[in-house]
Amino acid sequence: MKRAFVLFWHGFTAILASIANWFTTIFGMNDDSKYGKFIRRVVGSSFAVIMVMLTAAVVYSVCHAFYEELPWKCRAKECVYDTMKLSRGVTYFHLYDNPGYVKNADGNKTVTDIDWLFKPLGRDTLACYKSGDKRGYLSLLTGEVAIKPQYAHAWIFSDGLACVDDNGWLKFIDAKGKVAIDLKTPYNPEYDGYVFHNNHCVIANSDLNTVGLIDKQGNWVLTAKYDAIEPVDTFWIVTQGKKQSVLNASMGTVFPFAEAKYSILDEMITEITPDHIIRRYTLQGKLINDFYIYNVEQLTYETNELRYESTKNYDDEGNVTSEEMNSVPSPIHAVARCKQYETEYDWHGLMSPEGKIITPPVYSSIKAIGYDLYLCKDSECRGVIINGKGQKVK
Repeated sequence: MKRAFVLFWHGFTAILASIANWFTTIFGMNDDSKYGKFIRRVVGSSFAVIMVMLTAAVVYSVCHAFYEELPWKCRAKECVYDTMKLSRGVTYFHLYDNPGYVKNADGNKTVTDIDWLFKPLGRDTLACYKSGDKRGYLSLLTGEVAIKPQYAHAWIFSDGLACVDDNGWLKFIDAKGKVAIDLKTPYNPEYDGYVFHNNHCVIANSDLNTVGLIDKQGNWVLTAKYDAIEPVDTFWIVTQGKKQSVLNASMGTVFPFAEAKYSILDEMITEITPDHIIRRYTLQGKLINDFYIYNVEQLTYETNELRYESTKNYDDEGNVTSEEMNSVPSPIHAVARCKQYETEYDWHGLMSPEGKIITPPVYSSIKAIGYDLYLCKDSECRGVIINGKGQKVK
């Protein structure tokens, strides 16, 4: 390798010397006059500058490639990936592949060796953080440790309480680390999100197969017999089998259990029935739209008529010089009598020209095959042909 590098360097310098000699010949610098000496100095200095720049570029490339191969801990003293403002004078610094730390208003590191950190909800002032294999809590206001890392798992503070995994058992502690609620519930990694919303928290029963709701005193507001309970704003969507119900913040029933899917968005409650009909309600449960349609499209079908298209050739001035007929004709499409509408995503139904619903939205696709004939397929691609009255054609 050393010999190859030496040979390369000698060849490279020889090429540069030849180029320099060529320049001196072109500009008449071979004589010993003042002009010749001046030109030789200019050319020599220029080549020296070029060589220095090339050498610097090579050295930088080699050093940069070597630096990129180093692990983060062997690079610069501190490579900050991100920062998080915890309060006016307290900031969390997240480092590349290294534990982060918290600095207070005086610039002192108050907590180090932080793997991750999450801020609490609402007005709580203790942030949950992980250090090594344990979780603890620190103050957003001072940056100091409030509850030392001692839990295998821990969740953020909400409504003044936080859930922790204390030797395999879930307990809720207060801001001083004292146990406020102990329901004798074992920790299960399949369940997560033990956070209070509107003074209530979703928690599993002791068998870890169903969930319910508790209040801040640890009382069961909804017994743990449901498959899922989801908080949405100030509401709760409760699932039991194929049925769902909607409760408000005070546990009042907005919608009783029914075979439907509920969602809450944009100050509106949406209900989707098993046959994909969408209804919309106010947050108080008042009906706004009993058949919401997302989109309506015109259907077309192929006729028996064919169209032979041509290709025109033009000269430089834009005049037509010749016209060639394409050998393959294309079918002419016509507009079908009925339209298709869409409710839930990719679920369609047939609609008359006057906007009357002919079929419910139970088809994954509808294709017109005639003026008033339609091929409709379900979610398993099983097709049926119906007419404009919604009747099956045999």
